Amino acid sequence: MQWIACFLLVFSVSLAKAQPDNVRVRIKSGMNRIALSGLNLRLIGQQQNYYKVAIPQSRQMEISRVAVAGKSYWQVSEGTRDVMSSAQALVVQGENLRQDGTELPNRIVLQESSDGQIDVIGVVPMEEYVFSVLASEMPLSWPMETLKAQAVAIRSYTEAILLERKDKAFHLESTVLDQVYKKISQHNSSVLLAKAREAVRATEGVFLTKQNRILKAFYHSDCGGKTVPAGSVWRQEKNNDAGVAVDPGCPLNPMAQWRYRLPKAKFANLVKDFLGEIRSNEFRQILGFMNLRSTNFEMKDQGDDLEFVGRGFGHGVGLCQWGSRALGVKGFSYQRILQHYYPLASLKFSSNSD
Repeated sequence: MQWIACFLLVFSVSLAKAQPDNVRVRIKSGMNRIALSGLNLRLIGQQQNYYKVAIPQSRQMEISRVAVAGKSYWQVSEGTRDVMSSAQALVVQGENLRQDGTELPNRIVLQESSDGQIDVIGVVPMEEYVFSVLASEMPLSWPMETLKAQAVAIRSYTEAILLERKDKAFHLESTVLDQVYKKISQHNSSVLLAKAREAVRATEGVFLTKQNRILKAFYHSDCGGKTVPAGSVWRQEKNNDAGVAVDPGCPLNPMAQWRYRLPKAKFANLVKDFLGEIRSNEFRQILGFMNLRSTNFEMKDQGDDLEFVGRGFGHGVGLCQWGSRALGVKGFSYQRILQHYYPLASLKFSSNSD
């Protein structure tokens, strides 16, 4: 294998020692090669040892994993220059950083996954992350107090996950497996985004707690009329039960009522490998989250078929977004909204919060 220019770059990166107010969120996975563009694009590391290598400021960079003499390396290509790195991970920084049209945080970590592919992990300051998730998870036209309540739930869930997964390469997925995260451009100054920033600023330093620890504050789209304990959905989350709520505001959701029908033979085939007790969210996963949209359903015998008739959308634990909208319209403060959905939890206010 020959390259126009090839140097060996060695620098170590400790993923487990990120700044405590930074969130590591996996944005993409399963990639063989990643093409980046941006201003002042560069590789950085906590400790660096070079063999005559200089990464010039560049607008484009391609990075892949290659095997040389039985060992895996990073290959970083910039125009006519190729750089080889034996580091466990690469840290890339730049302004207006993009990958195939997707806007990325200004700092990312590239980590080899267990299957030999590339994970793209964004390193995002906490409050910037809360803002981006808020703008991705909830319509910003909804009442301000509803947005504030959602911001506190996001921040609490995130902080709890940071503690729970502190030794992992990344803390959170950027999908509904955790929270939906999409980078919001700093140059976007719409009225609605300004409203979201204000909701985050007004609640900065506010967390939900239970028994003197940060609560993993689950939330969902629509509970269908009543929420459920976390332990009834996930076995391991019993300690994160924060009470339940009755919620008449959910029928405003256009997706509140749903039906799903499938042949009994197909149903039997789907569940044949699952013996004993199945938690409600596991059951939804087996049949498909978009088929069984919530855990609030009835199963009816329809001859050769089974029909599921349900209400709501999501796992039904914690804050109900459509219900919180109804409470916000009624003039409830974000504190009262949170008390409604997490009655066994308390609010913790740090010194920098309003």
